Amino acid sequence: MGVDTNRPVTTEPYRILVRATGVIGIVFIVLLFGPITALSAAGEPPLDATASEAAKHFGNIEATWAQLALATSTLGWIGSLWFFVAFGYLLRRVEGDPPWRSTIATLSGALLAAYGLVGVSVGAASLHGDKVTLDVADFAWASASVGFANAWIAVASFALSAGWVILSTRAPERWMGWWLIVAGVGLVPARFVWTIDLWIMPYLLFWAWTLVLSIRLIRRPNLLDPAE
Repeated sequence: MGVDTNRPVTTEPYRILVRATGVIGIVFIVLLFGPITALSAAGEPPLDATASEAAKHFGNIEATWAQLALATSTLGWIGSLWFFVAFGYLLRRVEGDPPWRSTIATLSGALLAAYGLVGVSVGAASLHGDKVTLDVADFAWASASVGFANAWIAVASFALSAGWVILSTRAPERWMGWWLIVAGVGLVPARFVWTIDLWIMPYLLFWAWTLVLSIRLIRRPNLLDPAE
């Protein structure tokens, strides 16, 4: 006999999963943005930085503290993978069959985590510090910048698919869905003008939504219960 995966879930293991997802969300944001904030203080150049600007930045983050910050950020990216998989499961319970939008959301979140773990050009170049040549610095920074811009599309894909589920099911509230939709719609055109700061607002909107959701999941373990 098959198991009905769409029935309302009110069991304690489910509520534990909801709270755990919220805790994971807060932890990975701290592990991710703590190092990013620290590294940005080391004279981080713009996305379209010149070769000399990039080389100077790599020299600044050769220090031990910067390398530790880069290593810590990998824990944040792994944590993000845990979060997106766990939240995707919760979203699938809300969406019902066929859970295609929640599946897209999960895979899109996994792509974002993969970007953070695979895109190592900045870390690799920083190992050489101020000894890195201008050509190598230019390529390393451009590679990181374009990869970052591509990651916005993964974020947009997650935001639009997850937001669609939330709007159609009202679990959680519709304003949470509209918040995601606005962030996702804003990130798509930003990719086409990626050297302009247009991306900052929708990008920050997305991460603010993630933080708010995580807090609400901890405080309200029935937030994504289809029965509510």
